[in-house]
Amino acid sequence: MAPCITRLAALCLLPARCVRAEEGLGQCHEMGSGRSCNAGISEAGSDGYLGYLWSIMSNKKDAVDGYVARFEDDSLTERTTTDEYYDVATDFYLYGWGNSFHFATRFAGESLEDSIVRHEHFLSGKLGLKPGEKVADLGMGVGGPLRSIQRFSNADITGVTINDYQVRRANKFTKSECSSQMAKHIDYRQGDFTKLVPDVFAPESLDAVYYIESSCHIANRTEVFQASAKALKKGGRLFSYEWVMTDRFDPKDAEHVAIKKGIELGDGIEELVGIQAPLESLKQSGFRILEHGDLVDLAQEWYGDHNVPWYYDMAQKYSFSSFRTFVLSDFGQRTLGTLLWLAGQAGVVPEEASKTEQMLRHASINLVKGGELKIFTPMYYVLAEKI
Repeated sequence: MAPCITRLAALCLLPARCVRAEEGLGQCHEMGSGRSCNAGISEAGSDGYLGYLWSIMSNKKDAVDGYVARFEDDSLTERTTTDEYYDVATDFYLYGWGNSFHFATRFAGESLEDSIVRHEHFLSGKLGLKPGEKVADLGMGVGGPLRSIQRFSNADITGVTINDYQVRRANKFTKSECSSQMAKHIDYRQGDFTKLVPDVFAPESLDAVYYIESSCHIANRTEVFQASAKALKKGGRLFSYEWVMTDRFDPKDAEHVAIKKGIELGDGIEELVGIQAPLESLKQSGFRILEHGDLVDLAQEWYGDHNVPWYYDMAQKYSFSSFRTFVLSDFGQRTLGTLLWLAGQAGVVPEEASKTEQMLRHASINLVKGGELKIFTPMYYVLAEKI
């Protein structure tokens, strides 16, 4: 508990006036939205809870208004949705989750951080990654899982994200976390993962690709997996952790529909699909499915009464076992929300920061509800091979 109290007290030492990041940072790219162009969003500052909090308070979050206003707009493309979403959400994810933005199975006595790493290594093991293989992490975030998997497998991994700010964050992490030798096996590219060839990769140049809770940003998975098929060699492997609605979801149930919409809005997703959609899309894209299953159900079988639900930390009213579990708890989220609201009212933080926090907290509430009712899973895994 002591480290939590110390860090919370340190928040009071933040300067009263947050300085806006310099304009002109980042560049407009055709694959991005072309609207915010990531200007005014800086990766400068320390990598730690206070550093991430500083980024939340100082980086521009003005894209949140356009994102929310246009979310129901039929003319809004999924690429624009995703790019703008991560403009405003990345700093919050870093503060809450560290540099791996995903859920994981977990058992009693295992820390959240250890479960995250094990989830990443499970993927690597299923793909059978080997030293020297050419691999793509598609929808890489800030590259936390990529660096973990590269360290575990010694494969050559290129990460792809549509968001320029995430690329800059990832490069910064590599400089601070990785040896010069390890860095030779890592690359990050801004790009659209539905347009991999020839924009990012040469045809049939990859041994394996994977998606960690990222393919959900494009409802038409056929478009996603066809792009991978073009980049993969024959016999190349594909692994995906899919965000999908389970067979327990009832589209006629108003509560179920509200939960689904809450997850979509709060997580930058146009349309959450059912379990069968990605499976059928893989077949249509020239893949043979080798394995698939919901790790939510499998973890219950494996761990029994020692199973810890993937949404556990977000469902806690409060937690002081670590600072991460504190910030993910309801009390921790409300504490951040109150801090940002007060700072916004005082004019020292843009009010959009508070709006973004409210949107993400609404998403957290609905993720917990979806998990408790088992109508949603963030870890339906699929392993496939290009025919």
